[in-house]
Amino acid sequence: MVKNKIKQLRMAKRMSQEQLAEKAQVSVRTIQRLEAGEDASISTLNLVAGALGVEVGDLFPTSNSEQQADKIQNAADQLHYQLDARHDEYHLFKKLFNAIYIICMLALGAVYFAVAGALRWVIVFLWVGGWIIMSPLKKWLVIQKINPKLDAKYPLTVNRVDKNGSD
Repeated sequence: MVKNKIKQLRMAKRMSQEQLAEKAQVSVRTIQRLEAGEDASISTLNLVAGALGVEVGDLFPTSNSEQQADKIQNAADQLHYQLDARHDEYHLFKKLFNAIYIICMLALGAVYFAVAGALRWVIVFLWVGGWIIMSPLKKWLVIQKINPKLDAKYPLTVNRVDKNGSD
C-alpha cells in the first residue's frame, strides 16, 4: 500500500475517475488502483501528475521512506529529461521554419527585381500573402504535425502545459 493524494487532488479539480483516466491516457482501472494505494510505474505517475497539473512529488504526502523519495526523484528526472529534449526539438522546428520562410521571402524579393510588368504584381501579392499566412501556418503545423510526433516520442510530456517551452 502506497499512501497518495491522487483522489484528493482529483476531487479538488472536480474530475471523475473517467475524466482523469482520459486526460492521463491511462485506464480507469489504473486510476482506481492508484487511489486504492497500489504502486505504479514512474511513467504512469508522471502521466497522472501531468493530467492533474502537479509534480509527481505532489501526489504523495511528505514521506520518510527513502525508497519512495528515490522513486519520486527518478520520476521527476525522467520528466525533466523528456521536457528538455522536447523543448530542444520544438525550438529546432521553429528555427528551421523561420529560416525557410526568410529564404522564401528573400527569393521572392530577388524575383521581384528580376521581372517586369504585371508579373511584379503577382510577386507583391505572394510577398504580402506570405506575411499574412506565416503565423497561422506555423500554428497549424505545430498542432497538426509537430505536437503529435513529439507527444509520441516524449509521452511523459503529453499533458504538460509547458511542453513546448516558452513561445
